[in-house]
Amino acid sequence: MLARVARYQIAPERCDDAVRAFQEVGAELAKLGGMNAGWVLVDTESGTTMTVTLWENQASLDASGTRAAAARQRAVREADGEVQSVVVFDVVRELGASS
Repeated sequence: MLARVARYQIAPERCDDAVRAFQEVGAELAKLGGMNAGWVLVDTESGTTMTVTLWENQASLDASGTRAAAARQRAVREADGEVQSVVVFDVVRELGASS
């Protein structure tokens, strides 16, 4: 499993707009197949926002790449924000899970 983690800077007063936009684009990405889960994380004081999506394998992550990039841009544009980084991680262990 792989995780795509993107970090954004949003004006604190626009965080609700960003969450709505990311919910919409997340639903679109989920239709592509291969996405196991996704979350939007928000620090409402600073406006720092992150999205985390989990993908079954490299093929599904790669297949979503172009659409995910366009979706990120559309979502931050709706909230007058900016994409700061996008990083892909291998998911190696679930926290709290037994061996």
